[in-house]
Amino acid sequence: MNRPVAYPYSPEPPGMSMATTTGYRPSIATAPMGTRSWLLCAWAVLCTLTLSAVKIPVGFDLRLGQIALAGTFFVLLLHDMHREQLHWGALLSVTGCGLMLSALSLFSNYPQANELTFIVKYVVVYPMAFYTGMRLLPLIGAGRLAVLLELVLVFGTVLAVALFFHPIPALIHERPDYLSYGLKGSFWEQGEFAFFSGLFLLAALALRLEHRHWPRRRWPIALLYVFVVGCALASYNKTIWIALIGACLAAALFYRGRPHISDVARVWALRLALIAAVGAVALTAYNEWLPAGEKLVTAAMLQNKWDNERGAALRVAWDLIMQAPLLGHGFGFVEAYFGNYPSEIIGLGSGSAQLFNVYLDLWLSAGIPGVVYALGMLIVVFSGRSLLSVLVVSYLFVFANANPVGQHEYYHLFLGMAFAAGRGPS
Repeated sequence: MNRPVAYPYSPEPPGMSMATTTGYRPSIATAPMGTRSWLLCAWAVLCTLTLSAVKIPVGFDLRLGQIALAGTFFVLLLHDMHREQLHWGALLSVTGCGLMLSALSLFSNYPQANELTFIVKYVVVYPMAFYTGMRLLPLIGAGRLAVLLELVLVFGTVLAVALFFHPIPALIHERPDYLSYGLKGSFWEQGEFAFFSGLFLLAALALRLEHRHWPRRRWPIALLYVFVVGCALASYNKTIWIALIGACLAAALFYRGRPHISDVARVWALRLALIAAVGAVALTAYNEWLPAGEKLVTAAMLQNKWDNERGAALRVAWDLIMQAPLLGHGFGFVEAYFGNYPSEIIGLGSGSAQLFNVYLDLWLSAGIPGVVYALGMLIVVFSGRSLLSVLVVSYLFVFANANPVGQHEYYHLFLGMAFAAGRGPS
């Protein structure tokens, strides 16, 4: 016998309204924006953030996605202030941490490049992204948000395939020939596209599983997920598979569920562990099946990365961290220092603004307070133990240790969503 479906983030159950249940109809003056309006706002933010290469010059390069994010945030701010629902604690906490890290950077005596860009991100952009993600989930509802994430997945992956075969210069970030392999779409690089694919797939799946929000016909969703996995393989990024498998294992161990969906936690713990195990075996078999020159990973490839690429960069970064372990070298130090570093460290030459490891990068730039800020935010969100919060935090943590995704707005948007999921209805 089917159990009733819970809708913890929906303002009212499907098919019912406040008028039919209580006889009350909100007046025009106090009525909130409709769900459709919030869906359009969320769609605008999530879709335009996939267009990383699209910038608007206004004295400096402003990304289209950041404009959509700022507009949605201010609408949310006015909405919450009008209805006395502004979450001051969360907003001031994230903004206050950004101000603290910025103050440390301003007092640094080390060489820095584009310091103001980082300060704007930590004081303005990241708090906006976190608050927007936190509020969109309860305003839209878990089921609608899952559908929205899948629609954005369709947009991003189909666009990536289309741009691979028919490049449009205005939508593509040109990379050197030796880095121009694999599917990346309108993102800066292949790793960023893979990060997007895995994050949206995990979040949509978590919302559907935890709240049992499935349509009668599931095969279109299954086809979409298979297509996304195929696109992720075509990106040739390796971190996504470690992150996906690690997130599933973490969910199997730590997901606790809520009282009304505790049966989901019991059933899916073993299933998620099985998915992780099968995924690891399938990837190993696929890697062995590929020709020698096309394998996802080999021992020689890993050794080369450790000797000449990321490993070399991290060894240099660790020596620099030990020179100023408490307060760091300031925002923009990575670009100022590695811009003149020997070119054999691939990807950390002129113009590189961050390390591959997000948390070492923050330690290098903002010292111990930067590490506490980054890891503390993950711990707080993870403590909610909803399926979304466990999967998202685990995925972000693993991915951020090997790719510079911590400065993308998606990182903070989904942390906000996961935070709201762990807190329940608000």
